[in-house]
This record gives sequence, structure tokens and C-alpha cells, in this order.
Amino acid sequence: MRKSLGILLSFILFSFTVIAQNIEFKSSNFKDNKDGFKAAETNLEAGNELFKQALKLQEEGKNPYQLFKQAQIPFTKAQEFNPNNAELNYKIGKCLYFSKDIKNSIPFFQKSLKLDEKNAEPDLYYLLGKALKNDYKFADAKALIQKYKTVERSKILEKNLEEINRELTQCDNAEALYKTPLARTWVENMKDWNSEYDDYGATITADESSLAFNSKRQSKATIAKDEFGQYSTIVMQSTRDKGKWSPLIQFGEPFTSPGIFEISAYSYDGQSMILYKPGPNGDLYQCDLEGAKWNVPYRLPDKVNTDANEYQACYSGDKIRIYYVTDQPYGNRGGTDIYFSGLMNPKLNTWGMGQTIGSELNTTVDDGYIFLHADDKTIYFSSKGHNSMGGFDIFKSERLAGRWSTPVNLGYPINTVYDETSFVMSASGKHAYITSDRDGGKGGSDIYKVTYLGPIKPPVPDIQDQLLADIAAPQKDNKLEEAVKVESKNLTILKGRVLDDYTGNPIKADIEIVDNQKNEIILSIKSNSSTGKFLVSLPAGKNYGIAVKAPDYLFHSENFDLPETSDFQLVEKDIRLKGACIGCKIILKNIFFDSGKFIIRPESTSELTRLADLIKDIARVKPGIKIEISGHTDNVGSETSNQQLSENRAKAVVKYLVDHGIAQTKLSFKGYGSKEAVVTNSTAEGRQENRRTEFKILED
Repeated sequence: MRKSLGILLSFILFSFTVIAQNIEFKSSNFKDNKDGFKAAETNLEAGNELFKQALKLQEEGKNPYQLFKQAQIPFTKAQEFNPNNAELNYKIGKCLYFSKDIKNSIPFFQKSLKLDEKNAEPDLYYLLGKALKNDYKFADAKALIQKYKTVERSKILEKNLEEINRELTQCDNAEALYKTPLARTWVENMKDWNSEYDDYGATITADESSLAFNSKRQSKATIAKDEFGQYSTIVMQSTRDKGKWSPLIQFGEPFTSPGIFEISAYSYDGQSMILYKPGPNGDLYQCDLEGAKWNVPYRLPDKVNTDANEYQACYSGDKIRIYYVTDQPYGNRGGTDIYFSGLMNPKLNTWGMGQTIGSELNTTVDDGYIFLHADDKTIYFSSKGHNSMGGFDIFKSERLAGRWSTPVNLGYPINTVYDETSFVMSASGKHAYITSDRDGGKGGSDIYKVTYLGPIKPPVPDIQDQLLADIAAPQKDNKLEEAVKVESKNLTILKGRVLDDYTGNPIKADIEIVDNQKNEIILSIKSNSSTGKFLVSLPAGKNYGIAVKAPDYLFHSENFDLPETSDFQLVEKDIRLKGACIGCKIILKNIFFDSGKFIIRPESTSELTRLADLIKDIARVKPGIKIEISGHTDNVGSETSNQQLSENRAKAVVKYLVDHGIAQTKLSFKGYGSKEAVVTNSTAEGRQENRRTEFKILED
């Protein structure tokens, strides 16, 4: 093994260039250019001073990025005078490497080894190996890292052995994933969004209609740069209409003061967001959209925010749970870990104690940048552990029987040997947005769009033509199979506006999502008071009842029965609420009967309870109220049987209401059979819509 390793290393070093001689910075080597040597020596001394300061910061666990950048300037001037000094090439390579210009560090490291391999610093092999991994030269990278293990001092090796071995493992991971890229997956740099500075942490609403991200670019309010050469954080936003994103604008409140807050996540409906307030112990805040304005951000309680750093987070679909990243020591496996907390009391903003998400996802190194998809069961996160290609990679896990499945690397080209951090996906599963500092970006970290188109189906044999020229070897005439269907998320997005039926004005309404099988309210939200807009995510596998109600209006109900195998669908619907006026009526879409029968099914309970409460509320204001409950059928079967069935169903609803406190004198029932169809009976969908129960105000 050592012999083959030596041969490979010899090949690597020989391939750098032909043999050259190391030239020391001595006056005797530059007798013919004393002034040039003196200037180069001055630059070398200036670079060395900055280089020493950078190394000192590194030893203290601080980031020496800016010092390495500064040292590179005089070093480069000295190198122009004497390009063949091994130590200087090594230092320039190190400056480039630690200022995140990794790829350009490679020729300087290589030249240093070529000039004086005998006296090379041990870490040169390690840094060059890691840099070559970032250039996708995995065999060369592994050979150099293995060489490093033979030349480094034992104490340093012992201290860093886990990290060194992880680098070797990542080379293997990267090589395997790079050789098997994802089919028909496009990763596109969003050039119109990105700047020469860091752009990162994109978040979107579930319907992909709004997007925001953090940026270190200059704004009107930012002048000075920080130690990394970046400006204070501002937040940029865009909206999407008919498939096109609007030009970027800077987010207003609560992001008008640069550097105070970063955006961490939108809620799926875009009515709330989680913010991160940077600092020695960064904290998470929440902010809600009240009409057209965002309210003042409020800090999440101490059971979420601790004395440690809590920085990136996301909501669950119902907004009663948040997942976040922290370096707090309690329950931490190492580095940063993913935690979660549940909302105990919405009115008091009381949250449960933060808990680790578990060892299935968290590793002994950094894990974070979490995103829970709108299907409420698929989680995406970044990690330096698991089978990472190098740095942070994005992984996917699904909640199965209450536990998270083994994380799966999303693969190349989504992940690379660089850092891929935040990941958010549209509800449809067709688009995602990631942050990456991969080679070829506009500068620093950039926002990239991922488009999933699915794999191309290979041609399949169709017929065999017996060709006269080659009868012994029949040729196959191939045809393409049907287009591949893109994997679709199993959920429905319902979005729209709640409006006054008469004026068309927006209404701030309460929207309840009910699990009809369990008769439980699983989500309560409000439509926006300024626009009437709302959005709800309905993962497949349930029969949902949706009730929309507001003071002085009749409620509106919808039903979505979504089997586990339902494909993704986006339903846009304006809901118009009617006032409690004579002649006003509503269709009760969550009252269910078995086919041909009039016994009310249990999953109707929530709708009937709402109906009883509505009648009681109206009766308090209008004591003389009279209500008709009517039954309607499709046109299948005889009109006589349909008439009787519809009447019996209306009668069953009235009996339920009487049994639950509504005076018999206020109620009447009537069956209309198929006489008052609301749509055509020529389709199964139309017939289903015509089979209904209605509520109507007769008199006051």
C-alpha cells in the first residue's frame, strides 16, 4: 500500500511542472537588482507580520479571514519579484485557502512542493489535498492527505485524526456521488439576485409566490465593511406572478436598520416569519403580518432562546412547532444541532422546552439550516456529517411512525464539495432554492434555483426490421417511452381571498381546518385583514373540513377528501361570505351520508356543531328567525325516490339540531330531490356537487 501511495504521489508531484530550483530571499541571489530586492523584502516583512497575526487568531478559534486577505497583497508583490520561493508560495496558497479562494490556492501549493518538497510544512500536504478535493481530483486528494498522516507530528495528528479521517471519507463520498449525478436536475445561479457579496438563506411561501433572502451587499444605509469585507445584512425580496419573479427590492420594516435582523423563515402562508438577531448569543424572534404591515418583532421565550446561540429556524405547517439550530450544550451531540419546541399557549406565547430532534439527524459535527416541507413529513437540513461530499451538504429525511428516517444525501449537482446550506422547496416539489459558495458564483455565497424534471426514459425496443444487408443481426427500431412524471408531493395547497359577497371587500375571517374522521380542529388561521388572502397546506391522507367564519356573516364550508396517494394540486378559490339576511343560504359541504341512506355519518359532527352555534348566534340578534334545512340529490334514480331521500336527509339534520338545543319552532325541513341542481348532472363531479344539504334564512 505504501509503495503504491508513493508512486501516486510521485506522479502527482511530477505532473505539477518540471523540476525547478528554490530561490531564497537573500541579497546575494539578487546582486543585479538591489532596489527590487529591498522593495520585495519590505513587502515580505509586511506580509509576514499580517500572516503571523492571522495564525494567532486561528489558534484562538477566531476567524482570520480578513488578515489573510490583507497579507496576500504584499506577499503577491514579493512573489512578482521572486516567483520561485517555496515558503512564499506556501504562504500565498495558505492566504488564498483561508480567504475562501480555495481553487486558486492549488498552483501555489503545488509550486511550493515542486520547489522544495524536502522542507515542506506538513500541513501543506493536507491543505493541498483538501483543495484538490474541491477541484474534484479525488484520488490525488486522498494520496496527499494520506501522505500528511505520515509526516505530521503525532500530537497534532492525534488531536485532529477524526477530522482528517472524515476528509478521506468525504473524498470517497464525493467521488461516488459525483460519478452518479441526479438525472434531469438543473441547478441555476440566480444571477439577477446575487451580488459579489454573500447572498444566503432564501425562504419562500408554500405557493412560491413570495421569496426573501439575506444579503451582505451595500445599501443606502450601509457604508462600512466588517472584518470579512462584507456590509451589514439587509433583506431582499421578490414576488412571483405567472411564473416570473419581480425585480428585487429591499425589504422594509422590520429590516430597515441593516444588521439588526436576518430573515430565517416565512410561514407557509407568508403571514408570519421567524427572524434571527445576530450577536454573541444570537436569538430568534417572530413577526406577524397585520393587514399590510409587519408588527414589531418579539423575542421567542427563554425555553427556545438560551444563553447559547439560536440562529436558523422554520415553522411546521400549523405554526405550533418550530425547528431551530443551536449550539447550546444541553442534549447537544457536537457543533450545532437541530432542536424543536412546541407552542403550549398561543395567547400567552408560551413554548415548551427545546428538545433535540434526535440522533437520526444530528451528528457530532455541525448540523443545521433546517426546512420542513409543507407536506409536514419531509425535512431537509444541512450537515457536515453523514455522507457529506465536503463541508455542508443538504440531506433529506422523512417522518415514519413518529421517527425520522436515515438521512439521504440529495446528491450532485445539488450538493458539491463546497458548502450547500439553506434549502427551501415549493409545495409542488418542482423547485427548490439553495445557498452555495460553489465555484463559478458571483461572489461569496449565492442563491441557486433547483429545478426537478425527472430522469429521461431510455429508448425501448419496439420492432425488429429484417434488413437485407444484415439478416443475421436484426436491427431494433427504438421508440421513446412516455415522458417521465416528475415526483409530486402528496398535498393540496388551498389559497385565495375571503371577501364580502355584496361589496367584494376583504374580510378578516377565522379559518378552521378539521380532521373530519376525528372531528378535531387541526389548524386555525386568519385571513389577512387588508387583502383577505389566506393559504393552507393540506397533506394527503385525511378528509378535511374547512370552515370560514366571521362576525355577522354566515359561515362557509369546503371539503377536501385527500387519499394518501393524492397528487399535488394548487386550488385557488375566493370565498365570499354572505350576511345573515332573509333569503341568504349556504351549502353545508361537510355533512355526509352513505349512498342512498339518510343516517348522518360521524364525520359530520364538526359541521353540525358549527351550524347549531350559527343559528344560536343569529337567534340572539334576531329572535324571530326561521331556518329551512333542505336536501338535494343528483338525477340518478327515480324522482320519487330522490325526493324522499332528500327530505329524509334534511329531516335528519333538523333532528340533530333540535337534539342539540335549537328550538323546533325555528326549524323546518324540505326535500327538493334533483329539481334544483347547481351544476350539470352529466359528470361524476357534477353529480357529487348536486348531492348536498343547504341552510336558508326564511324570515326574521
